[in-house]
This record gives sequence, C-alpha cells and structure tokens, in this order.
Amino acid sequence: MAPQTSPTTKPGTSPVLPCAPDLYAVKTMKPHRPTTYATVRFFQPLFTTWLVRMAMTGFCLLLTANLFAQPVEVLYPEGVSEGFVTLTTLDGKKLADGELSQVTTGADRLASRLTFRFADGSLYDEIVTFSQKKHLTLLSYQLTQRGPAFPEPLTISLNGETGQYQVRQHEKAADEKMISGHIDLPPDVYNGMTITVLKNLRGKTGTSIHMVVFNPEPKLYEVDLLRLEEEDTSNRTRKDTKATAAHYILKPRLGWFLGALAALAGRTPPEYHFWLIKKDAPAFVRFEGSLYPRGPSWRIEQISPRVKQARLPEP
Repeated sequence: MAPQTSPTTKPGTSPVLPCAPDLYAVKTMKPHRPTTYATVRFFQPLFTTWLVRMAMTGFCLLLTANLFAQPVEVLYPEGVSEGFVTLTTLDGKKLADGELSQVTTGADRLASRLTFRFADGSLYDEIVTFSQKKHLTLLSYQLTQRGPAFPEPLTISLNGETGQYQVRQHEKAADEKMISGHIDLPPDVYNGMTITVLKNLRGKTGTSIHMVVFNPEPKLYEVDLLRLEEEDTSNRTRKDTKATAAHYILKPRLGWFLGALAALAGRTPPEYHFWLIKKDAPAFVRFEGSLYPRGPSWRIEQISPRVKQARLPEP
C-alpha cells in the first residue's frame, strides 16, 4: 500500500502534523521524489487511559486500605524496662553498643528509646511514645542519626495524633535543609514499634500495618508482617537452655505494578527479619535489616550486662 501524502503539506513549507492525538507522522525520504509522510496509527489514547485507570485503581486501593486499617489489640502491656543490645554486621563485626529503655509518661502511655553509639562517633537515637489502652497507638516518633555510619545527618519528628512532621537535614550546618508539613495517617501506623506489634499478634498468623518512610519527604507504605518457620535458639551462658523463636519477615506491600517498576529501577525495598520467643511472656531475640533507606543490612541482638568479679576481703 502506497504511503499517504499529507494534505496539510504545501510545497516549500514545513510539514504540519495531523491534529488527531492518536496519529504520529513518520517522515520517509526517497531520492529525486517529493517528500511524503506516512501516518502510523498508535494507540496512545488507549495506553494513556490504561495508565490513568491503573493510577486511579491504586489510589482507590490505598484509600480503601486506610479506611479499613485496624490498630493492633494489646495482649501484653509493656512496662518500665531497661535492656542492652549490640549492633553488628551480618558476619559478626561489632559496630555499636546499644541501650533500650522504656518509661511511663502517663496512664497507659510509654516512651521507648533505642540508642546506638558507634565506635566512630556516630549516633542513632530513636524515641517512640505510644498508647497501649486497648489498642497500640503511635503518639509521636523522633529519630536522630549522624556521623560517618550514615549518609547524612538527619533529624525526624512525627506527631502520630496530628500527622505533622518535620525533617531536618545537615542540622547546624551551612547547607541545612528543613522540610515540614502534614500527612494523613491511618490508625495502624507503627514507626519504631514493630517488635511491640509482633509481641501482640495472636497465634501463628501475621498482619498488615502502615509505616511512614522519610527519604527525606514522607511516604506512607502498607507493610506485611509474615510469620515464617520456627527456629531453635540457645543460651550463650547455659547451652542446655533452649527455646523456640518465631521468625517474622516485614515486606512492603507494593502490588505487582509498583513492584515491577521498583524491580526495573533497581529500587526493590529490602526485607526485614525479626525473631521473637512467643511464650507466656514474648521476648525479642534478633533483628536483621537496614537502619536507613537503601542502607546495609545489620544485626541487632540482646546482650546481658556482666559485673566484674568482686574481690572478697581477706579473712
């Protein structure tokens, strides 16, 4: 079939593309012949409509998820506590000493603080205030990270009741930046509370919750907490004492469309692993994952403080 000659082209003038949005003009040059233009029909409106429908579907699914989001019921209320943890690489190299403390701040309210002090002077300081009256509720979240162990100095604060947030980059530096605003939060947002949530899950099932990721602008993600196999643990001081730990995995729920785009872009979110003893009194055992977006996977484990052997007075 011979190519169509564009009726909008006049001798000595530039070609004018057809106004129809689904037509593209492809120029074909032949020696010693007048310039002709073959029109190729491309289903641009259909493709655009498909993208719009996919975006609207994703928005509706996100809206529906927020409407039906349910907070986690409190089965094991937390109390005042003090513990010590260590941060290592996955091959066992020690990076930092840590401290985990909880204090009450009012009726059914607690403040939990996790602090890591690195050998190179870096600091990771996370403070979470939450309510445990019938259901777990995030009240406030604060995170400070600085030093060579992190890409940049960063201070984050999030009000779980109002949705107001503030992000400070390179604080107290010449290039300091600050981002603030508001984000709508469903009732099951649990930044910094994953272990507390896992302690209060019933049976051998998992659940879905939401988290806000700051990079540095905040973005709300729905994540799945899936229970995998059970694994045996051992006591370092008493090898005959063993317990079974439940292995959980945290995975962001992207859906097939966003998941495919993330895979193509090389931005697939990492997985986070948690081990807990789920007996009469649930207890944390181990965590493996990154402490900041696209960071290396590290390991957190509990350790027991030791007192140096006291010298007994001579008789």
